[in-house]
Parts: sequence; structure tokens; C-alpha cells
Amino acid sequence: MIIRSMRKVLSSVVIATYLMVYAAPIGLCIGTAPVAPLINAEVNKPVLRTIAPVTKATPSVLKLEGDINISKGNPKISLSLRNTDVQQVLRMFADKAGLNIVFHSSVTGTVTLDLVNMPLNDAFKLVLQVTDLTYFVDHNTMVVASAAAAQTLNLSKKEMMSIPVKYGDASVIASFLNKNIFSINKPGLSNAQIAITNPATNEILIFGTDNDFRMAKKIVDKFDIKPTNTTYTVNHTTPKEMADLLCTVLFPQSGGSAGGGGSAPAAPAAAPAAPAPPSAPGAPTGGASPLSLGAGVIACTYNNQTTAGPLSSIGTQSMEITYFDQHGTINVSGGSPQQQELIKEFIAQNDKKQPQAYLEVSIVELNESGTQNFQNTWELWSENFSATFGTDGHTITNPLYPVYFGGDTTDLGSKIVSYSGTPTLKYAIDYLISNDKGRILANPRIMITNGEVSTIDLTSDYVKSVTSQVNSTGLVPIVTRTYTIASDDGIKVDLTPFISPDGYVTLNIKPVYATVKEKIYAPGSAGTDLAATLLQRRNLDLKNVRIKDGETLVIGGMIREEETKSITKVPVLGDVPGVGSFFRNTNTTKSKQELVIMITPKIIKDSEDVVKNSDMTL
Repeated sequence: MIIRSMRKVLSSVVIATYLMVYAAPIGLCIGTAPVAPLINAEVNKPVLRTIAPVTKATPSVLKLEGDINISKGNPKISLSLRNTDVQQVLRMFADKAGLNIVFHSSVTGTVTLDLVNMPLNDAFKLVLQVTDLTYFVDHNTMVVASAAAAQTLNLSKKEMMSIPVKYGDASVIASFLNKNIFSINKPGLSNAQIAITNPATNEILIFGTDNDFRMAKKIVDKFDIKPTNTTYTVNHTTPKEMADLLCTVLFPQSGGSAGGGGSAPAAPAAAPAAPAPPSAPGAPTGGASPLSLGAGVIACTYNNQTTAGPLSSIGTQSMEITYFDQHGTINVSGGSPQQQELIKEFIAQNDKKQPQAYLEVSIVELNESGTQNFQNTWELWSENFSATFGTDGHTITNPLYPVYFGGDTTDLGSKIVSYSGTPTLKYAIDYLISNDKGRILANPRIMITNGEVSTIDLTSDYVKSVTSQVNSTGLVPIVTRTYTIASDDGIKVDLTPFISPDGYVTLNIKPVYATVKEKIYAPGSAGTDLAATLLQRRNLDLKNVRIKDGETLVIGGMIREEETKSITKVPVLGDVPGVGSFFRNTNTTKSKQELVIMITPKIIKDSEDVVKNSDMTL
């Protein structure tokens, strides 16, 4: 009972003391504060704003130094020295830390320093850095050597420790450690290449100290992360076109691969053909190639590696873009979350349905040709002299045996006999006019897509040139001919449309029309051989021709005219003014050809577009 009463008294005393110490000042503050300011303070209470989430990648910092623990107590020192031998300075630090010290022959030089209340470990680290030295502690003894000498001494190879790598390539990370961490004299870390791999288990093996192991573990945790693998579906463009856009627009510094674009924004240039996959052991060779279902093609790989003096980037591939034509998808492997989001937005903005139009094209060629033939025919028969000037334009003279066209009905031809009849002179006029008209029509109907080139090709093949070579090594010469075949005889029209939402179609039209003008022959072993074929062309290149939906554009005026006139005459008599027209034959030929192209576009509207437009008008 007495103990319980004493506890109650002590509790009362403690509570009273607490109230006197703390409650009185609070009450004083409340009592002395005026009422109005309290009301205003309540009214003007600041409103906390909601901070938007940060979408940028959070920067991370790794301290690239080992722990300098030559002294566990890490006392603070003050020291002022001028041009003092570095061995003496380090000996003082070792004495302060209670360590033995051994100097390699490479430890030379002096140091000047002024230190005030600096921890011993930090002072030791700074002296090592400015003198390009490194150290190693074995039990109670510290060994100091230059950075260059330490790489050959291998003093730090104290233990072998393994670090497993899950997602990355252990050899790539080990190479990064050797180049950027363990070979540039970082205080507290080994100054030698101490990281290798175990290929069987994809592990990194560290031959060093605990500091080396801890640093390597931090680097592995930084880089050994599971890569993202995202698949995007494209609906209105081809996977290849979208992948090429990603490689050339978003990531122009990426390296193009088989079948893809990439590299400089170009083209989208032609990419090299994809290498054939190696054959499986025992697989049959020859014949048709094996069917590949769902095979992907790498469009580009994005490797933003660089070097800076002794530093170099880790040799991992940051991102790879692959497209699958048969699946209609694009796969993006790797990259940061921000890059993945950028790709997603880009595909959503550019994977749009392309407008289409139905195009009716009529190609008409109007031909008109005429021939005017005026001929004079003279025949003179006499006993001593006969002559004929006829349609072939030749004069035949036979003073001894004139040509007599006659005989009975069984006579199959002409015969040469002597003419003993009365001298006869015959004259005949042949005047003929002929006109021809023709029409050649082609009426193709094609589907055009916004921004894509469509071609109407109505050309035919022909022999452009012939090269003959005679081989006379044998008894009988052998002629070898090489034919060059061309395929541009006819008409070819390239159409590039832009279909606007306001019901107009803008076209770039490029018709190319070629016809045979002349064939050139050269003497050959068996007469004449074709040497070359010459063409004549009627081409146009029209830009931004605007046509309303359903209306017809007519392109005409592509006319070609030819006129040929040949005259044969009797020598001397055909040149006499006035009278000479009776001794001349005239053949005049005229031809005229006109090409007319009529184009009628009809914009195709999908059912959902029609419903959308009807909803907007309600």
C-alpha cells in the first residue's frame, strides 16, 4: 500500500511539473494573441497545390570511390607542410591510423598542403589523388605504390567474388568495369583490370577487395535490368513504313539493318537484303526456300554509345525496332519508358486511315492521215526506139528490141520481141486522193491512295538495237547477234494524288508517250540487219492539278504531224516550166495524231465516315 501511494504521489508531481513547464507558455501565447489576427490567419490559410507527377527520368548518382578506412575513429587533423616528401606525409598518416606502411620504389615526389580540422581518411584520399598513388591494406600493413606500378603488382587481387547477371551480357558489363572503374585509379578501388566472366553461368568474377566487390555490385544493379519489350499494332499503314518512319524521324542516328530504313533520314535509301538464315543440321538443300511464317525484320538498332578520353559507354544495345508484316505489328525492344511513350504517341498520330479514290482514265489517240498521188505515164513504141515513163519512176530504153507487153492469154508475162507496127505514143494520168481516220482507246480504272504513286503502263517491248559479230574461224562464217530489248513503246502515266477532306483531288500527272519513228538498218551477211530503232516522244509533267470529286479533267493538245512529199520526173523534160508537170510524178502523204487523256476521280467514303458526317449535320 505504501509503495502504491508513493507511485501516485510521484505521478502527480510529474504531471504538475509538465503542465507548469509546457502549458504555461502555450497559454501565454493564446492569451496574448489578439482575436482579429487569429480570424485573418484562419481566412488567409495557404492552400496546398497538387504537384503534377514528374515524367522525366530520375537521375541517379553513384559515388565512384571505395571506402577509405585507414582509421576507424577518423580523427580530424590540422597540418601545414611545404614541399614535403610524400613518403613522410603518408608515414605520418599511417602512424596516426596505427598502421604499418610499405612504400614501393615508384612512390616519389613532394606535396604541399594546408589542412584544418579535416578527417584523416579524407586527407589521405586527397594526397593519393594529387600524387597519382594508390594503396592496399593487408591486415595491419598498408602498401603504397604508383598507379602505373599497381597494375603490374596485382596487390589488390585478394579474393575472387562472383556477381550473377540476370538480363544483360556479363562480358559487356565486365568490360565496362575494367575500362571505367578499375583502371583509372579511383581511391579505395583497385587500379587494374580485375573483372572477368564465367560464360557458363553469365557471372562476373571480381578478383579484388571488398571495396571492389561492392562497387561492381552497384554497377551491375544499375545496368542489369529487364529490358522492355513492347508490341504496337498498326492498322492503316504497313509495319515496314511505320518502322522506317520511327527510325528516320524519331531516331535518325540509329543504324539501319536488313530490310529496314534507319541511318540518315532518307530514304528511308535502299537497305541491303536480309542475309539468309543458316540451315539446320541435316536440313535438305536446294529446291524451294522454306516457308517463313511471322518472321520479323529488324528496321534499325539504336546505339547511342560514345567515348570521352579514357571513358567509354557500355556496349549494350539500347533499342531495337522490328516489324512483322504478316502480323501487322511493330516490336520495340529496349529503350527508356520515355522513349517507349514517344513511340506510342508517334504511332497514334501517324497511323491514320489514308483517303482513297476511284479513278477512271480514258486514253484516246486520234489518227488522221491522207495521201495525194499524181502520176503521169508515157509510152512510146516504134521500130527503132521504145521508152516508158511509169509509176516506178524509171525510164526504160531499148532501141534494138523494144519491150512489147502482149501475147495471147496463155502468155504468163512479158516478152522481148521486135515491134514492127505503127509508131505509137500513149499518155495516162493517175490522180488519187485517200483519207484515213482512226481511234485507239484505252479505258483503265484504278484505285489510288493518298500520297502513293499509281502507274498505268500500256507499253510494249521492241528491239532497240542489234549488235552483230561475225566469227570466221571456221570454214563457214557464223554470225552472232545480240538483241537489246526495250519496253517503253507506248504510253505510261504516273499519278500521285492528294485527297483533301473538302472533296477535291490534287494530282501530279506525268504521261510519257513514245512511238516508233524510224528503224535503221545496216548491211549484213544476209542482206540488211536491224541496227537500231528510234522513238519519238510526247511527254508532260503536270503538278498540283486540282479536280473536284466526280468532275473530268481533259488533257489534250499532244499532237504530232508529219508530211512527206516525193517527186519523180523525166530528166530535162520534168524541169521545163509549165510543160514539166506532165513529166513528173508527185506523191504527198500527211498524218496527224493527237493524244487525249480524260481523268475522272471519285472519292471513296467509308461507312463510318458517312455516319460521322450525317451526325454532324443533324
